[in-house]
Amino acid sequence: MADTLHRFMFENGSARGVLVQLESSWQEVLARHHYPPPVRDLLGQLLAAAALLGNNLKAAGRVIVELRGDGPLRLLVADNRAGHAVRALARWSEPLRGDEWHELLGSGRLVITLDPRGDGQRYQGIVALLPEGLTATLEDYFSSSEQLPGRIVLATDGRRAAGLLLQRLPGQTDPHNWEYLALLAATARARELLELSPEQVIGRLFVDQDVRLLATQAVEFACSCSVARVESTLRALGRAEIESLLEERGAIDVDCEFCNQHYHFDRAGVDGLLDNMASGLIH
Repeated sequence: MADTLHRFMFENGSARGVLVQLESSWQEVLARHHYPPPVRDLLGQLLAAAALLGNNLKAAGRVIVELRGDGPLRLLVADNRAGHAVRALARWSEPLRGDEWHELLGSGRLVITLDPRGDGQRYQGIVALLPEGLTATLEDYFSSSEQLPGRIVLATDGRRAAGLLLQRLPGQTDPHNWEYLALLAATARARELLELSPEQVIGRLFVDQDVRLLATQAVEFACSCSVARVESTLRALGRAEIESLLEERGAIDVDCEFCNQHYHFDRAGVDGLLDNMASGLIH
């Protein structure tokens, strides 16, 4: 299975859909951290959700999807840059009290941050976590933040992650047609999403509908960390804080939680950074 995102729409103009299937990008996430199965499965669903929500991003755009809870699973976050570059991580503490949604997260919220063009104009939607789980919470977000109903189905295992998103189009005036399509989408089974081709999934779900397949887009794991970004973070600390860290530790080490990339700044590297700050070469 290639990591791909498939867009489609119904010829009657009532709704549009997106189907994403991930394998290598999901394996890249799992290769960097060991997640207990309940955490792994929920993170895979969130990764698929981020891929779906970012399907219309511009080249510099970004969407961040976060689950924040007061249970042992404190944070799950997945993001999508430019519509095709995804990554994800989770933070939790032992012991996990169970594998159910409410046992893992407790009470909390879903936070979705959208920067569609990458110009810093961010929009944020926040909804409470519903007891029914992630898909119900995401659908609540569509209703409250986007004012358009959506139906979402997510699936994951230790090998693949997949998701289906159906959204009613603005101006669609036949609620019964939307309700019928939403019911069809809800019948999608995890095994179908994970194992069948996109054409087979869409054909089985909407066999009596006139559906047009649109553009297909590749998806990949990619992290946005870099030496330049780490240096920018250090500069934001200020000279005094940098000097204090260097005095205390002898060097400054930074690890990216998403990809486990390690960045090391010894005395000479920090001195160069400080010299550039002093000379005005870096602002």
